Amino acid sequence: MRLSTGNSGIGLALCKLLATEHGCYVYLGSRSAERGTAAIKTIVDSTPAAAGKIELLQVDVSDDASCISAAATLKAKGVTLYGLVNNAGVGLAHGDVGGADAIMNTNYKGPLRMTEAFVGLIDPKEGRIVNTSSGVASMWLREQDAATKALYTNPDITQEQLDEDLKKQQAAGNLGMGAGYGLSKAGLTTLTMIQAKKYPNLMVTSLSPGFIDTPMTKGFGAKLSPEQGCISSIKCLLGEVTRGSYYGSDGMRSPLTCTRDPGMPEYKGEADPDPKVYNN
Repeated sequence: MRLSTGNSGIGLALCKLLATEHGCYVYLGSRSAERGTAAIKTIVDSTPAAAGKIELLQVDVSDDASCISAAATLKAKGVTLYGLVNNAGVGLAHGDVGGADAIMNTNYKGPLRMTEAFVGLIDPKEGRIVNTSSGVASMWLREQDAATKALYTNPDITQEQLDEDLKKQQAAGNLGMGAGYGLSKAGLTTLTMIQAKKYPNLMVTSLSPGFIDTPMTKGFGAKLSPEQGCISSIKCLLGEVTRGSYYGSDGMRSPLTCTRDPGMPEYKGEADPDPKVYNN
């Protein structure tokens, strides 16, 4: 089983778990070849069983040409992927990451361009795409008006409609937490529904890993380990899930319009989830 995923924080932990506990051969995506190589060494040094099961794939998800080139590299090797994990994200931690445009380019457009570049390499019979979103997506959407909630949860929304509204929200300064992090992740959960319809032979899902202690959350008080942030990723990659749906940090299906913490009832797909049932 071959998968493409990430090189730090939750992505790094996921690579390690997939290679050592789930029998996968993993392509670890990294914008920097130096950091990617160091990440692989970190995994192998701590878990020798991972040796020979993780390979560096240099890719910058914020750049079209880089994504196309990375996919061409695997294609030239005759690789067929079981899954693609879109895990890169910026914008929540302190520091200048380039503003709302840069956040949107990585968090929303990154998974879009990676999927378009790599989809031809994914097994058409049992392949999966996993988009790493955030609970902040639900936090943003729950504060919006009824029309916006209806749009972002509409399974028939088009790419053009979503892109147009994201631009409108950004222009209005309705960005949510992290100078656009909330908006970009809300867009990603909705994009997942669009991709699920566009690629009906693939299992496409999105998820929240939870509030995990990673470089991006430094200073915000996150206490859970990156390995604990892989529960929903493993579920969406290997477990029984519903196409186009969004999963919480405990691997349970969750609504988009209100937050659902671990221990809360699993969302069953009700058209209008009752916020009294979930943590709102």
